[in-house]
Amino acid sequence: MLLTGRIFIILSLFISSTTLADTFIEERNFVVEAKLSILPKIPVMSIDTTLEIQGDSYKYKFSIRTNNIVDFINKVNGDGSIVGIIDNFYKPLHYKYRYTRKEKEKFVEIKYNDSYISELNLIPEPDINKLTKIEEDMLINTIDPSSFFLNILNYDNLNDCEKTFRIFDGKRRYDVSFTKAEKIISNNLIYCKANQIKLGGYKIDEDEDVFASSDYIKVIYNNNDKKEFYGYEANNGAITLFINEVK
Repeated sequence: MLLTGRIFIILSLFISSTTLADTFIEERNFVVEAKLSILPKIPVMSIDTTLEIQGDSYKYKFSIRTNNIVDFINKVNGDGSIVGIIDNFYKPLHYKYRYTRKEKEKFVEIKYNDSYISELNLIPEPDINKLTKIEEDMLINTIDPSSFFLNILNYDNLNDCEKTFRIFDGKRRYDVSFTKAEKIISNNLIYCKANQIKLGGYKIDEDEDVFASSDYIKVIYNNNDKKEFYGYEANNGAITLFINEVK
């Protein structure tokens, strides 16, 4: 009996060590640049991320900081996290984001149960009478914006530039739809182009923040065996945003 107990302890330690060894941790840092009309690009924000993968589960932490204040970009500072599972792509189970925008503190928490949202917490709660309507079925199979960003860092998650992401940020509901017909290969780069389709939760009588809506989105990858993420571009009127990795 004593020998059996010792064997069990040794096996437990071995399994624990193996599990820890199999944990994958990756830190990545990004810079957000903004361009107004013919003016040069201006670095406006930094995004620092940590991805931890263990088996089919993952944790994703991110920090957003405004570095340069410009008139056409609202100052945003925030920290968030996602816990989820890997099921062909990164699928969130619990999303949290606490941030400050326009000197106001805000908080978003979304919990998922399979294809549905099981819990939604917003501080402050938006006045839905001032927003376009969101039907219940529009929230099925949605992901949060940070999960969208995490997914597009991997070219395989775009299904060769033919993929629609159903996104809900706690207030706004929109699709980002990539079309293979818009795929371009040029100068050893792959350009996947998408349209952002606003569906609900948008302000009725006011202009939205530049990050809330895009005329088009492009995600760019190196055209090699690994197809690494090269950059992100989104346009809203006279303003174009770029996200590039800092290496």
